[in-house]
Amino acid sequence: MDLGLKGKKAIVTGGTRGIGRAVAESLAREGVDIAICARTESAVVETVNALRALGVRAFGTALDVRDREAFNSWHAAASAELGGLDIAISNVSTRPTLKGEEGWREAFETDFLQHVRFAEASLPILANGKDASLLFVSSIAATLMVLPPGESAYGTMKAALISYMGQLAAKHGSAGIRVNAVSPGPILFAGGVWDQIRQHQPDLFNRAAQMSALGRHGRPEEVADAMTFLASPKAGFITGANLRIDGAMVKTVNH
Repeated sequence: MDLGLKGKKAIVTGGTRGIGRAVAESLAREGVDIAICARTESAVVETVNALRALGVRAFGTALDVRDREAFNSWHAAASAELGGLDIAISNVSTRPTLKGEEGWREAFETDFLQHVRFAEASLPILANGKDASLLFVSSIAATLMVLPPGESAYGTMKAALISYMGQLAAKHGSAGIRVNAVSPGPILFAGGVWDQIRQHQPDLFNRAAQMSALGRHGRPEEVADAMTFLASPKAGFITGANLRIDGAMVKTVNH
């Protein structure tokens, strides 16, 4: 199926590994020019070269998206290099590293506020794009009442992100901008959280896999392909939606 993406321009945060890398490559295969950011310079260079090898223009910068000045500078420069934006994907997330109030502040900065910053920078440019799409990566943690130790703040911020997404969808639909989210379940990739759990907590890894109706963890490409469709004109009447991509791990009807 031709998704109608060739020649479009996209910006992706956290684009060098996992879901971010997979969606950047998926978009590039559809002919989308891409700008990415991530924290590690060598990974950014390698990813940009890989994207260019797919036949598109690609740009990248190493930065921490929580650094407001560095982020704003990168976003403005990347959008200018691309010559505008049609697709904006806010992907960066983190796992808890701090405890107590500091942990809540860390989760707020990384799993909510930087998404707000990304949206506010992207929306005015998307308004001039064609078939514009803003897409957030949330998590099934947003729906869970029982979370692993230390992840209460993470789940809460992911829930707030879905609420924010819905508000933006209602507000900006009249400008032709669609706003959606995806909520992945456990996704396995080299060096990722679930890869580390597989190595150090194999029982937990296996239990999580069996909670899926499919009996396994997901792959970044499976999330990325769904995101590419949502970002495309073929999903032109989908906005304000949160797509759960978890192999039916969460046992509730997805209203």
